[in-house]
Amino acid sequence: MKKIVFKQEHLPEADTRLDSGRKEPKLMRTKIRLPDQRILLFALAVLLVVAAAATALLVRHQDSGTAAGSDTEAGSGQNFRLVVDGGIYMPNENRSLVSVYRTEDTIRDALERSGIVQFDNYGHIASVDDTELHSELVWAVKQNGKAVANNNYSLRVQPGDEILLYIEAPGNEGEPVNTLLISGGDEHAGLGGSYAHPYKEGTMVRDVLKASGLVTMSENDRAIRLVKPSPDAQEGYMTKPQERWVLKVNGKELNPDRGLDMQLQPGDYVELTLEKS
Repeated sequence: MKKIVFKQEHLPEADTRLDSGRKEPKLMRTKIRLPDQRILLFALAVLLVVAAAATALLVRHQDSGTAAGSDTEAGSGQNFRLVVDGGIYMPNENRSLVSVYRTEDTIRDALERSGIVQFDNYGHIASVDDTELHSELVWAVKQNGKAVANNNYSLRVQPGDEILLYIEAPGNEGEPVNTLLISGGDEHAGLGGSYAHPYKEGTMVRDVLKASGLVTMSENDRAIRLVKPSPDAQEGYMTKPQERWVLKVNGKELNPDRGLDMQLQPGDYVELTLEKS
C-alpha cells in the first residue's frame, strides 16, 4: 500500500498595498440650484395671506361667540316698563319703553335713562320729549297703578314694574288742550320747543302764542316780534329780511293776516315754523 503524502506549498501573500502609481478615482460633485428669489418671496407672501385669513376667521368666531353670549345675558335679564300717556291733553304723546332692570335704579333713574324726561333744579319734571306744559298742568307718576306722592322719585324700581307718566290738571276737570309746536329749522334748531295750553271756548291762535311765554307779539298783537328758546330766556330771535314765521293749525297753513284770529277747537295743534321767504 502506497503512502500518499500531501505537499504543502506556500502561496505568495497578496500585496494589499496600493500601487503608488495608481490614481484615486475622482468624486462626483452635484451642483444644487436654489430656487429663484422671486419664487421664495411669492411663497412667503402666500403663507402670510393664509395665516392672516386664518387669524381673522378665528377672531370673528370668537367675537360671534362673545356677542351671542352678551345677547343671551341681556335677553335673560329682568325688565321694567315706562309708559308715557299724554291723555286728552297731548294725544300724540303716547309710548311704551322697556328698560333693563338694575338693582340700584330709582324712579328718577328710570325716567332719566329713558332719554325723554328732563328734571328742573327742584327735582320736578320740567319736560317730556322737550314739551313744556302750561303752568296749570303737571306731569305725574304712578308705580304699578299707585300714585307717587310729593314727587318721591327716590322709590326703588323692582323687576316687572310699570312706571306710568301722565298729565294732571290740579283743580281742573280735565279738559283737552291746544298744543303749540315751534321749529326754528335746521339753521336755528335751538328754537325748537312745544307748549300745551288748556283749551277754553273761544281760544284763538294768538292766545296760545302769548300764553306760552315763548312768543312775543308786536304792540298791536298783529305780528310776531320775536321767539325765545324757553320762557326763562332773556333774549329772543327776530327774523331776518329773508325769513318769516309760518303759522299752521293741524298741518294747514294759515292766512298771514287773519290766522292769528282763528278760533281753535279742543285738541288743535298750532305750528310755528321759521322758513325762508
